Amino acid sequence: MGALNQKIVIEKPIENVFNIAVNMENSPAIMDQVEEIKKLTDGPVAQGTKYEEIRNLGGRRVQSILEVVEYTPNASYAVSSEQNGVQITFRYTFTPQGEHTLVTFDGTIQTKGLARSLFKGMIVRMISKEELFHLQKLKTYIEKNDSEDR
Repeated sequence: MGALNQKIVIEKPIENVFNIAVNMENSPAIMDQVEEIKKLTDGPVAQGTKYEEIRNLGGRRVQSILEVVEYTPNASYAVSSEQNGVQITFRYTFTPQGEHTLVTFDGTIQTKGLARSLFKGMIVRMISKEELFHLQKLKTYIEKNDSEDR
């Protein structure tokens, strides 16, 4: 298990968990740093869907474009973004566990240039910690919700 690998069981059926998790417009309610998110493409979420995301990182607003690079309904999706020489891909896999759902997060980071490469370890630690909190908040958000879609 790498540094960018987290797992959590959410006590809701896979369809409910997947639909809420893949709807990135829920991000401000689930992720502390996300202030705004706007879907840039038309239609339902699928491979190629793009979003503009604004995060508050230590008082600084940082904008990035997220692209869905993998999408298999009720099974997995992956989102990729690149900013300042750092490309990050987050992949979420959903596995039924009876009436519950195991959510697995795997992330990869690629850096360009020596300066970014020197900070790669720090970036990995920061994202790993952030993603654990994200999965915990996702679990709380979904389990407290009676609605199947958000």
